[in-house]
Amino acid sequence: MERIEVDGKLVKLSFNKDFYSDKAIEQTIADFAEVCHAKWEGELLVLTPKEMIDLDELGREFYNYVLGIMKNG
Repeated sequence: MERIEVDGKLVKLSFNKDFYSDKAIEQTIADFAEVCHAKWEGELLVLTPKEMIDLDELGREFYNYVLGIMKNG
């Protein structure tokens, strides 16, 4: 199940690997490079925004973008 966890100035996302494709996640990381840094910490993807933005919204938009790639790709 997907989960958004806000931790200070970071957003931690979890992905169900049976549902989300690695290719779509990696493409989203590349496409969001201007907005945030992303790195894997174990099973969690940690996003660090480059500017002040709403962290919950960043997490939701990231998930939505991954789903959009999976649907259209």
